[in-house]
Amino acid sequence: GKNVEESISKTDERGFSLIEVMIALAIFSIGILGVASMQILSVNYNTHARRTTEGTSLGVERMERLMTLPYADNNLDPATNPHTVTRGIYNITWNVTDNVDNKRINMTVSWTALGVIKNILINYVKPQDI
Repeated sequence: GKNVEESISKTDERGFSLIEVMIALAIFSIGILGVASMQILSVNYNTHARRTTEGTSLGVERMERLMTLPYADNNLDPATNPHTVTRGIYNITWNVTDNVDNKRINMTVSWTALGVIKNILINYVKPQDI
Protein backbone atom coordinates (compact mmCIF):
# COMPACT_ATOMS: atom_id res chain seq x y z
CA GLY A 1 0.00 0.00 0.00
CA LYS A 2 0.74 3.64 -0.09
CA ASN A 3 2.30 5.55 2.68
CA VAL A 4 -0.17 7.94 4.39
CA GLU A 5 2.39 10.79 4.47
CA GLU A 6 3.01 10.44 0.74
CA SER A 7 -0.69 10.83 -0.15
CA ILE A 8 -1.09 13.91 2.09
CA SER A 9 1.96 15.76 0.67
CA LYS A 10 0.80 15.43 -2.97
CA THR A 11 -1.25 18.36 -4.15
CA ASP A 12 -3.73 18.36 -6.99
CA GLU A 13 -2.14 20.49 -9.75
CA ARG A 14 -4.84 20.07 -12.38
CA GLY A 15 -6.76 23.22 -13.56
CA PHE A 16 -5.96 26.92 -13.15
CA SER A 17 -5.52 29.01 -10.07
CA LEU A 18 -7.68 32.09 -9.56
CA ILE A 19 -4.68 34.37 -10.22
CA GLU A 20 -4.00 32.72 -13.60
CA VAL A 21 -7.63 33.13 -14.62
CA MET A 22 -7.64 36.81 -13.57
CA ILE A 23 -4.45 37.52 -15.57
CA ALA A 24 -5.88 35.77 -18.63
CA LEU A 25 -9.11 37.78 -18.37
CA ALA A 26 -7.15 41.03 -18.04
CA ILE A 27 -5.11 40.27 -21.18
CA PHE A 28 -8.25 39.22 -23.07
CA SER A 29 -10.16 42.37 -22.06
CA ILE A 30 -7.30 44.63 -23.23
CA GLY A 31 -7.38 42.89 -26.61
CA ILE A 32 -11.17 43.20 -26.88
CA LEU A 33 -11.01 46.93 -26.06
CA GLY A 34 -8.53 47.41 -28.90
CA VAL A 35 -10.80 45.59 -31.34
CA ALA A 36 -13.84 47.60 -30.16
CA SER A 37 -12.07 50.94 -30.71
CA MET A 38 -10.99 49.81 -34.20
CA GLN A 39 -14.62 48.88 -34.94
CA ILE A 40 -15.83 52.36 -33.92
CA LEU A 41 -13.19 54.01 -36.12
CA SER A 42 -14.15 51.75 -39.01
CA VAL A 43 -17.84 52.68 -38.72
CA ASN A 44 -16.96 56.41 -38.62
CA TYR A 45 -14.71 56.16 -41.69
CA ASN A 46 -17.36 54.18 -43.59
CA THR A 47 -19.98 56.81 -42.75
CA HIS A 48 -17.66 59.60 -43.92
CA ALA A 49 -16.91 57.73 -47.15
CA ARG A 50 -20.61 57.11 -47.81
CA ARG A 51 -21.52 60.77 -47.24
CA THR A 52 -18.65 61.95 -49.42
CA THR A 53 -19.79 59.63 -52.21
CA GLU A 54 -23.42 60.74 -51.87
CA GLY A 55 -22.45 64.43 -51.81
CA THR A 56 -20.22 64.04 -54.85
CA SER A 57 -22.95 62.19 -56.75
CA LEU A 58 -25.53 64.88 -55.95
CA GLY A 59 -23.13 67.65 -56.96
CA VAL A 60 -22.18 65.95 -60.23
CA GLU A 61 -25.85 65.31 -60.99
CA ARG A 62 -26.69 69.01 -60.44
CA MET A 63 -23.68 70.13 -62.49
CA GLU A 64 -24.75 67.87 -65.37
CA ARG A 65 -28.20 69.50 -65.26
CA LEU A 66 -26.60 72.95 -65.36
CA MET A 67 -24.45 71.90 -68.32
CA THR A 68 -27.58 71.09 -70.37
CA LEU A 69 -29.40 74.36 -69.63
CA PRO A 70 -29.55 77.20 -72.16
CA TYR A 71 -26.83 79.81 -71.70
CA ALA A 72 -29.35 82.48 -70.54
CA ASP A 73 -31.18 80.26 -68.00
CA ASN A 74 -31.96 81.75 -64.57
CA ASN A 75 -29.88 79.03 -62.88
CA LEU A 76 -26.86 80.36 -64.79
CA ASP A 77 -27.54 84.05 -64.08
CA PRO A 78 -24.75 85.68 -62.03
CA ALA A 79 -27.22 88.31 -60.78
CA THR A 80 -29.01 85.67 -58.66
CA ASN A 81 -25.87 84.29 -56.98
CA PRO A 82 -25.68 82.24 -54.85
CA HIS A 83 -27.94 79.54 -56.24
CA THR A 84 -28.89 76.93 -53.60
CA VAL A 85 -30.63 73.55 -53.57
CA THR A 86 -31.04 71.31 -50.51
CA ARG A 87 -31.18 67.53 -50.89
CA GLY A 88 -31.54 65.80 -47.53
CA ILE A 89 -28.54 66.74 -45.38
CA TYR A 90 -26.67 68.17 -48.39
CA ASN A 91 -26.65 71.83 -49.42
CA ILE A 92 -25.65 72.39 -53.03
CA THR A 93 -24.60 75.98 -53.72
CA TRP A 94 -23.17 77.40 -56.92
CA ASN A 95 -21.98 80.79 -58.09
CA VAL A 96 -21.81 81.77 -61.75
CA THR A 97 -19.20 84.15 -63.15
CA ASP A 98 -19.99 85.59 -66.58
CA ASN A 99 -16.94 85.87 -68.82
CA VAL A 100 -16.80 87.11 -72.41
CA ASP A 101 -17.64 83.82 -74.13
CA ASN A 102 -18.31 81.43 -71.23
CA LYS A 103 -19.70 81.12 -67.72
CA ARG A 104 -17.69 79.64 -64.89
CA ILE A 105 -19.70 77.60 -62.38
CA ASN A 106 -18.17 77.10 -58.93
CA MET A 107 -20.19 74.58 -56.91
CA THR A 108 -19.92 73.59 -53.25
CA VAL A 109 -21.69 70.59 -51.77
CA SER A 110 -21.70 70.80 -47.97
CA TRP A 111 -23.06 68.87 -45.00
CA THR A 112 -22.45 68.72 -41.27
CA ALA A 113 -20.93 65.61 -39.70
CA LEU A 114 -20.27 65.43 -35.95
CA GLY A 115 -20.47 69.23 -35.71
CA VAL A 116 -17.95 69.78 -38.52
CA ILE A 117 -18.91 71.22 -41.92
CA LYS A 118 -17.63 69.09 -44.81
CA ASN A 119 -17.30 70.47 -48.35
CA ILE A 120 -16.81 69.15 -51.86
CA LEU A 121 -15.88 71.59 -54.62
CA ILE A 122 -16.85 71.08 -58.27
CA ASN A 123 -16.03 73.54 -61.08
CA TYR A 124 -17.14 73.76 -64.70
CA VAL A 125 -16.81 76.22 -67.57
CA LYS A 126 -19.93 76.40 -69.75
CA PRO A 127 -19.22 77.68 -73.27
CA GLN A 128 -21.55 80.19 -74.88
CA ASP A 129 -24.26 78.72 -77.13
CA ILE A 130 -23.36 78.74 -80.80
